[in-house]
Formats: sequence, C-alpha cells, structure tokens
Amino acid sequence: MRYVYVLDMDGKPLMPTCRYGKVRRILKSGQAKVVDTLPFTIRLNYRTAGILQPVSVGQDPGRTNIGLAATRSDGTELFRAHCETRNKEIPKLMTERLAHRRASRRGERLARKRLAKKLGTTAKNLNERLLPGCKEPLAVKDIINTEARFNNRLRPEGWLTPTATQLLRTHLNLFERISRILPVTDVAVEVNRFAFMELTDPDKMHFEIDFRHGALFGTGGLKQAVREQQQGRCLLCRQREIEHFHHIVPKSKRGSDTIANIAGLCQECHTLVHKSQEAKERLDKKKQGLMKQYGGTSVLNQIIPSLVEELAKRYPGHLHVTTGGKTKVFREQYELDKDHDVDAYCIAVSWLFGIQPRLQTEPFEIKQFRKHNRANIHCQTERTYNLDGRVVAKNRKKRMEQKTDSLEDWFEKMVKQYGSKKSKQLMARLMVQKSTRHYNAKDRIMPGTVFRYAGRRYVMTGQLTGGKYYRAYGMEDKNFPVRKVTICQQNTGLVYVA
Repeated sequence: MRYVYVLDMDGKPLMPTCRYGKVRRILKSGQAKVVDTLPFTIRLNYRTAGILQPVSVGQDPGRTNIGLAATRSDGTELFRAHCETRNKEIPKLMTERLAHRRASRRGERLARKRLAKKLGTTAKNLNERLLPGCKEPLAVKDIINTEARFNNRLRPEGWLTPTATQLLRTHLNLFERISRILPVTDVAVEVNRFAFMELTDPDKMHFEIDFRHGALFGTGGLKQAVREQQQGRCLLCRQREIEHFHHIVPKSKRGSDTIANIAGLCQECHTLVHKSQEAKERLDKKKQGLMKQYGGTSVLNQIIPSLVEELAKRYPGHLHVTTGGKTKVFREQYELDKDHDVDAYCIAVSWLFGIQPRLQTEPFEIKQFRKHNRANIHCQTERTYNLDGRVVAKNRKKRMEQKTDSLEDWFEKMVKQYGSKKSKQLMARLMVQKSTRHYNAKDRIMPGTVFRYAGRRYVMTGQLTGGKYYRAYGMEDKNFPVRKVTICQQNTGLVYVA
C-alpha cells in the first residue's frame, strides 16, 4: 500500500490519505493538482481546516545506508525509505584527485626547470637550480614558490572534516525532505557510539572511563559493532547477510574477542573458510583492509553529537534518542526483518508506549547523486605510437601509474634487440596519434535528473554518444533517445529512484 501525500494551498503538509477514489475525483475536478509522482504528492486548490495528528520520524544513521520512517502516535506507518549515499564512489574520486594534484606538481617542476634554463641559473644536473645566496645548488622539488596555507587557518569550535560535514548534511537533508510531505512533530534518532579502545582490547583497564556504561552500553555489544562495520553483509562475499561471527585466530590458539579478530560471515563462506586455506587468507586480507581506523563507524561517531545538537535546535523538546540495543530488542520481540528502513521504524516508535507494529507501506529507494561537477575536461586521450597498425607505445615518457611501454622504454628495448641503427629506422616508421581533450558542455545535464519516456518516470545515470542517449537507473543497458524524453526535474542530490 502507498499513501498519497497532501499539501494545502500554501504548500504546507497535511495528513496523507489512502482514499484513492477521492484523490482521483478532486484531481479531475481541478480542486487539486499533482506536485510529484514519487512519492505521489498533491496540492489542494481550496482552503481546508487542516486537522493534523502527531507524526514521529525515526532515522537509522549510517555511512553508506540510512534508514528513514514516519509513524502516527498509534504506530501506524506513514512513510518508509532506504537511502544509499555516495560513500562507495568517494575513494575513486579521491584517487583521481590525487593523480591530478601529482600531475599539477609535476607541471610546476617542469616550469621551474624551463625558467632556470631561460635565466641561466641551471646547475650541471637539470633537476637542480643555482639560487642567489646559496652556495650549493638546490633540488627543484625542494623549491617552494608560495607559502603553505593549510597550517595557518583557524578552525572554529565544532569544526568537522569535509567528509563528516557532507555526511551530516545528508542526514539533515533527509529529515527536511520528509518534513515537506508530512507534518512532523517529533524526531527520533539512534545513537551508536562505539568505544574503540574497548573493542580493540577489552582487557585494558581505563579507570577514567566506565566502559560498562559508556559508549557500548545498550548498543548490542561487539557483534553489533561488527554488523555496523560490515553494513550487515558477509565480509567474504559481500552479498548475503551475516549468520556467523568467525574468529580469524581461533580461541583455541589464544585468539581474542576483539573487533580486529572477528569477521561476520554467511553460512556458505563460514564453511568455506574452515575447509580452504586460500579462503582463510583472503578473509584475513579483507579484514586487515577493513580495520583501517574503523572507516564508517569513526565518521559516524564524529557527526552524531552535531546531528543531535542540530535536531534539538530544529525540534526543541521533541527530540528522542535511542540506542541500537533497544532497537534490536524491539525488532526481535515482534520478529521484524533486519533492514535499515525497518530499524528506522523501530526507532520512530521507540518512545511510544503500548503500540503494535503496523508496517503497511512499501519502502521507497533514495539514491544520492553528485550534484555538481565543475570539471571542464571530460577525458583526455594518450599520445599513441603505432607501428604497422599495431600500438607499440604510449606517451613520450611514462605517466604516473602507466603499465604499458612509453616511447622511451620501447626505444631502449629495440636498441637491445636490434641495435641502434635499426631502432632509429623503426622509430622513423612510427605513426603518431596526438593526445586530444574532450570537454564537458557547460549546460550539461547531471546524473540524477528525472525524465519521462513513453509515459514512465526514470532517473538518469549517464549519457552516451555525445549526449544523444540517456541511461536510466535500474534499466541496465537500455538507451533512451534524448529527442523522445521530457526532463521533469534537475538533479537535487537525494533522488527517489523506486
């Protein structure tokens, strides 16, 4: 069942309805108009009394997956959604940024070399410069033209890293999105703050902090922390849910009950690890990679105080905080499925008393898209050298992380194989394909844009053939010709995809 969400003449939310017949009649008569199709929202064209009921919104915070739900005071579900953030694509973008900065620094070094050659300040080694007042030449890489600025900035109180700030805004924006279609009166949020020192080594005594009633109290303990770290999925296959908590170093060999020694596995992978040495080594390697400062959990710890503080400002006296342990008890009591949107429902009703769970709606899928891309260059082809129709080298010298031969490497190989004279003859026969740049259009449409094709709603994920075709979320390799589509909404960051 899906609700129809209703707004008054001023755009303020009213209580949703399931009276589809009445909705059709008032739309047909012109008393209301459709504002959005997902979730289906209408706005009235006439004044109404606007009788409202208390609505509680619960949120299950996460790094990659966030749950959101709204209920009435009797526990009746009004809204439920699962949001997937951009966390998975951030490492790739950071790697690309690193490569660009390396290339930029290399360009600066080459510029300093050219300037030194022009001014006659070069040393015997081209990578060194003779500067006024220096007795010995300095390496080009050690010469800094401008003063470093990253260390002379004052950080205000409550400062967060850019990554944490983006995650905090995502959580707050989800509350804002749901408040546009529902008259929210109360909000509830789950606070899971894990004590990393205890998780790493529970035998250590920290007399200044009572860990029995600290960050782990009421969170479900070590197993809950492992679930959070792995987003509830098997560490080996990353597809099935966790069924077993496997000790990487067995307890019989003095293995400890710590988060660093425990991996959540499904039944199949758990059996495989006990039978195959290769699977065991692969699991150990994956766990070591996962243990890099507890990834998503540490960022959540960073934003939770700011999240609670901001929600307390927006909803004074109507903010309710719960823990993962209480959510787990409620879910197991009523035999509910373990999912982010279901957890959000449990959180929304955590402060209500004497209710029965009423999960009656299908959850929405929300995906976060990159809203801005200021890159002018879309891509750049490499300088290619062909010999008799076959590519033998790329670039004069190897670029960073280039695995194929450069022209310099190829020529050295030819000299060793055929000698200098024949190598020069082969080089003279090379066909050169110059490097070309492909630029982004300034008015290009970003992924996450909502469009209509053949009367159906789709969310764009990319473009093909210079923007002549679109690709849509969940439609695999199907192409949508641009001349037959209608743009409904530009990318808003958080987009309903299903």
